[in-house]
Amino acid sequence: MLLPAFQPGVLAAPSQAAEANLVLLEVRLGDQLLSDAVSGYEIGRDVFLPLGELSRLLTLAIRVTPGEGRASGYILTEDRAFSLDVPGRVVEIAGKREEIDRALFKLQSDEIHVASSLLSRWLPVDLELDMPSLALKVRPREQLPLQARLTRRARGSMPGTPGGYIDPGYPRLATPYRLADAPFIDQTLDLSTSKLGGRHQAEAAYTAYLTTDLLGMEAALYVSRNRHDPSSGLRLSLGRNDPDAGLLGPLRARSALFGSVPLPGVANISASSSTGNGALVSNRPLNQPTSFDRHTLQGALPPGWDVELYYNEALVGFQQSRPDGKYSFEDLPLAYGPNEFRLVFHGPLGQLRVERQSFLLEQSAVPRGALFYDVGAHRDLRGHERALAQFDWGMSDTLNLTGGWQRVPTFDGIPRSYANLGLRGYWRGLIATADTAKANDGGTLAQVGVKTRLGNVSLSASHARLNRFHSDFFAGSADPVRSRDEVRAEGFFAPGGGHFYPLALQLRHDRLASGVRNIDVQGRISAYRDGTALTNALRWQSLGGNEVADGLFQVSRRVAGIGLSGLLQYTIVPETALGSAAVSADYYMNDGYLLNMGVVRTFQSSELRATAALNKSLGSYGLGINGFYSNRRDYGLGVQFFMAMGLEPRSRRLMLDAQPMANMGAASIRVFLDKDLDGMMNGADEAIGGAGFTVNGANYGARTDASGIAYLSRLPTYQNTDIGLDPNTLDDPQWQPRTAGVRIVPRPGKVNQIEFAVNVTGEVDGTTYLYENGKRRAIGDLQLELVDASRKVVATMLSAADGYFVITGIFPGDYFLRVSPEQLKRLGLTDTGMHLITIGRDGTVLNGRDLDVRAADEA
Repeated sequence: MLLPAFQPGVLAAPSQAAEANLVLLEVRLGDQLLSDAVSGYEIGRDVFLPLGELSRLLTLAIRVTPGEGRASGYILTEDRAFSLDVPGRVVEIAGKREEIDRALFKLQSDEIHVASSLLSRWLPVDLELDMPSLALKVRPREQLPLQARLTRRARGSMPGTPGGYIDPGYPRLATPYRLADAPFIDQTLDLSTSKLGGRHQAEAAYTAYLTTDLLGMEAALYVSRNRHDPSSGLRLSLGRNDPDAGLLGPLRARSALFGSVPLPGVANISASSSTGNGALVSNRPLNQPTSFDRHTLQGALPPGWDVELYYNEALVGFQQSRPDGKYSFEDLPLAYGPNEFRLVFHGPLGQLRVERQSFLLEQSAVPRGALFYDVGAHRDLRGHERALAQFDWGMSDTLNLTGGWQRVPTFDGIPRSYANLGLRGYWRGLIATADTAKANDGGTLAQVGVKTRLGNVSLSASHARLNRFHSDFFAGSADPVRSRDEVRAEGFFAPGGGHFYPLALQLRHDRLASGVRNIDVQGRISAYRDGTALTNALRWQSLGGNEVADGLFQVSRRVAGIGLSGLLQYTIVPETALGSAAVSADYYMNDGYLLNMGVVRTFQSSELRATAALNKSLGSYGLGINGFYSNRRDYGLGVQFFMAMGLEPRSRRLMLDAQPMANMGAASIRVFLDKDLDGMMNGADEAIGGAGFTVNGANYGARTDASGIAYLSRLPTYQNTDIGLDPNTLDDPQWQPRTAGVRIVPRPGKVNQIEFAVNVTGEVDGTTYLYENGKRRAIGDLQLELVDASRKVVATMLSAADGYFVITGIFPGDYFLRVSPEQLKRLGLTDTGMHLITIGRDGTVLNGRDLDVRAADEA
C-alpha cells in the first residue's frame, strides 16, 4: 500500500463524528445561484439545513441565537412573527404555538440546523433537494423580498449582476510550486473470487491515484496492478495550469503539460483523443469549451466508480470505470444559449461527488485582437502518433478566424495530415460559420452552418460538401459521403406548475457518391421532478433502405438517503424486442452504511443476475462486501477497501477519508491575534478558535480549532477562489482581520496555506459644528475622512443629522481626521484644523473629537 512520507505527528480522521454526514449544497432560486457552499447534514432520509444562513440568503427577517438554540423575527410581514425555542421544544408562527420534535434539530455553536421537511412547512418556500447534484432548489410559494430586488435589478433600477457573485477585489495569494511534496492519494484494494462458466478464479487488484508537486510542477500519477495482468498500468502527467495566462513568458499560456496528456479534437477532422505520452501547450481559457461548438469531458475514474452525465438537466450519458482509470464523454455538441453539464460520480462504497461546467456559446467569441492557440503532440497506447497546431483569432468584435494543422491516425492505419480554415460570425442572436479542410491526399471539405435560439429552443443547421474526404467523422469506403445535412434542436417544454421537460431532436442526412441516402434521426425527452430523473432516447436509421430503430430508457433517483436507478435497452425495428434491463436500489443506514441490491436481465441470453453489497462510505476509510448470483449458477464474492490520504502541512497530521481527495484542492487557514502587528504568528500572538470563513461569498462550514487552524477540503481546482474571514464569527467586536480575504487558485494534491492576522481595532467619535454669524451649531451630512501617514484615505463617514459621528474598526496606527477637502470646496466652507488620531495595539476609543467648519467669507 502506498503511503506518503510524513514527519512524526498525529494520525487522525479528517473530521469529528458529528461532521461525518456533512454535505455542501448549491442553493438556487430559479436560474439565480444564491450560494455554492451551504452546509447541511444528511441524517436518515432528510437533510438538515442552516436556518440562519438560509434566512439570510432568502432575505427573511429571522435571526438566530445559536448558543441558546433560539431564533426570532418575522416571515415576510411583521404580523407573521416567528419565534423558535429548541430547548423549550416550541415554535410560534403568526401567533400559533406548537410543540416541536427535538430530533428534527441539530444545534451547533454557530448555527441551528433544521430538517428540510420542517423548514418547508414553516417558510413560504418549497425546498427541493437534488442530492445527485448536491443542490437545493428553492421554489417560493409567495414572493420573497429577494425576488422583488432581482426584478428591480432586471429593470435596471439597481446596479450589479442579479444574483451573481460580486468580486470583492481580494489580493491574489500565490502558492509556490515545490521540488517535491507529500502526495494526496486515493487508493483501492480489491479482492474477489468467482465461478464463471464452471471456472473458478481469484483476483487481487490495487489502484492508486496520486497528485502532488514534483520538480516544480503539478504531478498526477495513476498506478494499477492486477495479479492476472503482469503489465502494470502507469500514467504520469506533469505541468502547470494558470487561469490568468501567466505561463511560459511571452506565450502567455494557461496550460503547459507533458507526459500522459489528451489532445483536443478538430471539427470534421478528428475527435478528442484519449491520453498518450507527449506534450500540450495552450492559452485557451480553462473555463471554455474544448472546441467552438463541441466539448469533451475527461478525467480520472477509479475502479468500481461510475459517472452519470446530465446536460441541461437531462440524463444523457453513463460510463463505468475503464482499465486506464479514466472516463471520457467526447465531442458533446453545444447549443446556442446555456450549456449546463453536470457529472455525478458514484463510488462503489456509496461515495458521491459532483462536478459542474457551464457555457454560453454566444459568449465564446474571441475578443478583438486576441489569439487563442493549442499546440501538442503525443503517441497513444496503441503506438499511433497525433499532432496539432490550432488557433482562433479575434478579427473584430463580431468576426473570428480559426485555422491550423493536424496529423492523426485514420481507420486504414495510414497517418493523414489536414489543414483547416474557418470563420465565425456573431450577430444579435445568431452565429454563422464557414469552414474548409483539405487532407494531404487531396480530399476536401466545405461546410456552412448557423446557430440561433427561438424561445426555449436552440437550433442549429449545417450543410457540408465533400470530395474524397476521409476523417474520424467521415469513414473511408468504396461509396464515400458526398454531402451531409444536419439539423439539431435542443430545448425544453414547460407546461407550467414548475414542470419542464428537456427535449432534443437531431436529423442527419448523408448523400453518398452512388446516390444512396443514409438518414439518421435521434430524439430524446427527459423529465426531472422531486429528485427523479427520467430519460428516453430513440434512434431511427435508414441505411441504404435498411431500417433500424432502437431505444434506451434511463431512470435515476437519489434523494436524502435513498436511491433508485434503472436502465432498459430495446429494439423496435426490424423486430420489437427487449435487449437488457437493470434495476438497482440503495438504502442509507445509520453510521454511514449503504445497502445496495440490484437485478440485471439479459433477454437474448436469458441470464438473470442478482447483486448485493454492504458498504461503509464515511469516516477514515471505505469498506465494502459485494456478491452476485445468476440463474446459470455463476457466483462471485468480493471485498473492496478504499482510503484517501493527505497531509495537513501545519500540524503534519495525516488525514484519512472514505471520500476521494486527490482530484480536489484544499486550504489550511490559521487565524491569530497579531499583538506585535508584524503579520506573522510568533511571540505573544494568540490563536483564535471558532473563526469562520466565506468561500466565493458563501459561508463555509469549517471553523478554526483551539490552535487557530481550519482545514477547508474539496475546493474546485484551477479556478479563482475567494476565501474571506467572516468578522461576525470573531468573539470580540473590536477584532478585525488586517486583510479581509485572499484569492487563491487551488490545484489537485496541494494545500494552500493562508494566514489571517487579526488586530484589536479602535474607534473615534465626535460632532461636526458650523460657525456662522458668530454662533456655533451642530451640522450634519459632512463627509469625514481618516487619512494614514501615506496620505491614503482609509475610512470615510458621513455625520448624522445632529452632527454626531463614530468611526469604528480603525487599525492601530497614526491618522489624521478631517472633513473632506472636496466637500469643503464645493460648499464654500473652510475647516479649523484636523485631529491627530493614535490607535494603540490594544485598541483605543477616543471620544469628543469634534470638527468645526465655517463659511469661507468668515474665515
